[in-house]
Amino acid sequence: MPSSPLPVRPVLAALLTALLLASSVLVGGLATPASAAPAAGVPAEPAAPSAPPQPAADAPVSMDLVSLTPTSLGPDGTLRAEVEVTNNSSKPLPDVALELRTRTSRVTDRTVLAEWQADTSADTSGAPLASSENPSALAPGASRTLTVEATAEELGYSEAPYYWGTRRISLTAVAGEDPQGAIRSFVVWRPADVDATITQSVLLPVASRDPAAAITDPEANEQSLESGHLATTRALALRDDVDWWLDPALLDPPQLPVDPTPDADTAEEDADHPVPTYAEGKLSAELATALTEGVGERTVLAMPYAQADLVSLEEAGSTTMSSAATERAQATWEATGIDPRGTAMALDGSTVGAESLQQLVDAGADAAIVPATSLEQDVASTVTPSSFGVYESEDGSGSELPLLAPDPVLSDEFSQLTADSDTEQTQQRLLAETATIASEYTTAPRHLLISPDAAAELDATAAGAALDAFAEAPWITTGSTDSLLTAATKRAWTTHAQDDSGDPFALGRVSGDDLLPSGPGADGRWEHLDAVTDPELLEPSVLTGAGDTWSHLDTLASVMDDDSSLEVPRLELLASTSRLWRGNPERSAELEQSAKTATTEMQGKIKVVPASGYNLISDSVGVPVTISNGLDTPITVSTRVTSDRPLVQIGDIEAVEVPARSQVDATVPVEAVANGTVTLTTVLTSEDGQVLTEPVTVPLTVNPAWENWTTLVVVIAMGVLVIVGVARARHTGASTRAPAAHGPEDPVELSRTGLSTADTGTVAAIWSERAKEPPSPPDTDTDTVSDPDTDPREEDRP
Repeated sequence: MPSSPLPVRPVLAALLTALLLASSVLVGGLATPASAAPAAGVPAEPAAPSAPPQPAADAPVSMDLVSLTPTSLGPDGTLRAEVEVTNNSSKPLPDVALELRTRTSRVTDRTVLAEWQADTSADTSGAPLASSENPSALAPGASRTLTVEATAEELGYSEAPYYWGTRRISLTAVAGEDPQGAIRSFVVWRPADVDATITQSVLLPVASRDPAAAITDPEANEQSLESGHLATTRALALRDDVDWWLDPALLDPPQLPVDPTPDADTAEEDADHPVPTYAEGKLSAELATALTEGVGERTVLAMPYAQADLVSLEEAGSTTMSSAATERAQATWEATGIDPRGTAMALDGSTVGAESLQQLVDAGADAAIVPATSLEQDVASTVTPSSFGVYESEDGSGSELPLLAPDPVLSDEFSQLTADSDTEQTQQRLLAETATIASEYTTAPRHLLISPDAAAELDATAAGAALDAFAEAPWITTGSTDSLLTAATKRAWTTHAQDDSGDPFALGRVSGDDLLPSGPGADGRWEHLDAVTDPELLEPSVLTGAGDTWSHLDTLASVMDDDSSLEVPRLELLASTSRLWRGNPERSAELEQSAKTATTEMQGKIKVVPASGYNLISDSVGVPVTISNGLDTPITVSTRVTSDRPLVQIGDIEAVEVPARSQVDATVPVEAVANGTVTLTTVLTSEDGQVLTEPVTVPLTVNPAWENWTTLVVVIAMGVLVIVGVARARHTGASTRAPAAHGPEDPVELSRTGLSTADTGTVAAIWSERAKEPPSPPDTDTDTVSDPDTDPREEDRP
């Protein structure tokens, strides 16, 4: 809401301011510091004693602010502070007490807050307004919590509404009369009838420190989920007063191998090589469920999957990995039902410039997160603008990129809410910063964004207490990051701090010339830098190598019944492209190489084993090949056989299913075209033709005419053998019977050999009948007739 109108005229206000400053100088240098002078047009308030800061020294005590209440101090309130004091010296400290002092002037310059808090020297300016009760000695190394209180009346702040805002206080430890050290903090004075406010959003990075930790360092990942970074992130993320900048990888726990327990039937067979099972880690799954169920109505901005560096991938030309990250993210959002507002990418302040923002546009960012100081021409401006703007692309396309511009000081302070810091002091600084901004002289509303460093080790209790304090602060209205993006998209803003239209005060459109690199200077304050720092992008060769390996994994997945075993190398590849590894190329290369090794090993378990060589002597034949599958899941593959010469034609081959840890034989139809020798090359492929194995070559001798000639030769040879056998038989066989002639046996002839079974009377009767027959004429074709009773061999005897 806009601040209340001032009751004095600007001219009178200026005169009054000058008179008050002059009078304070005459009093003895106790005036409000120039840096804390009121804004133009605002009357100054009475000044309080002040002393120049003293240089910090090695204090004999250390001090820790335990509590400082209330969040907002009103006229009827009482300021109460608790400080733990520790004696760091080797001697006892007598009568240790705590003293309270303040500066009544309002802080209107945010740089004063940093200066005041950084000073740890003892504050001895003027008498203390209050001291702790019952001072006593403090032994070496001992600690004690001291309490001091002061009413609003004792503090003496002006009750005029326009003097509300941040006041400085000091809490000084003394030992007797000797000051030992001090804590300088703040209290927000909020008198009645003050209505000035700002809107504030907190955009919490919800992401892992290492997207691959679940597989590369399971113990560390479990610790993070139980009590470390991810446990704190979960506790804070589930609060209703924060928005998320969320890595979808947290919603998609990887399937990790689980040690199997073989059943009784297969225990002996698989004892050496048990088949693994895969499941999500319990704590990772619980985190994913908690985030999915706890998203509510909050704004969710998406990180690229596994915090992939899409800019580096774009510059390296690794479209495979950028597509993989984009598709994996989209699948995760659809599976969880979460609809993010868009994909946001961040820039370090030192790299902000036209080129770096154009890279985000080219990489597909829906919004950019940049420090507000990189959009402001004057970082010391008296009015803090809202945390958004729009970048107009200079590539001629006319495209625009919404900008979220978190306040860098508030974001840095929030990042210090860790277990090792003085979180109460940090909380008071945050309240002081926001109150100082809210009390700036403007009528246009403003909406600020706080976004802590993603690498910050936040403490859930401390950060939660700060968020609770924001909710209690009457000058802060909790807003939504979505409203910032909506205002940027609709061009709903004003560039005039005193505008009464109701549109938020913002920087509006910015071009390349308006962008300035920024970062903490030598004194820790944010300032503009002299030159843009080139971002240290990821190594292109690693990113292209990751893309090649990812393609191999896709091919493997297409043939596997269950591709759970590919989850580990896939996550390693996605994590190797993470923006987290800028400046740490070794980690990126390590993850990429690990995934490549695992992929090669799995591909090597799928083999094709043809015979050592073939001879083709027919027109067509089925060439046998053996397909071996050493994976833990069945695969379905095709066999591709090619010839280096067109002497054969390879027929179509059907896909073959090979059981896990088994092998099958397949037949490749080959048809001969011409004679010769060819080399067959055999590979296994997926059903869509992607190659799985290295090519294996074997020789093939082709002679399709051999089959007909061999048959003819065999037939001719057999015929020749028959003729030769017949001729030989006629030449050397018995003359009393034609070869191969069969008839009834002649008893007379058999009687000569003694083989006849006829009786003697029968044989005699036959001889008597034959004696009565006349003799047969000689054969006309035969020159001589041989006596059958004469041995032919005797005819040639002399």
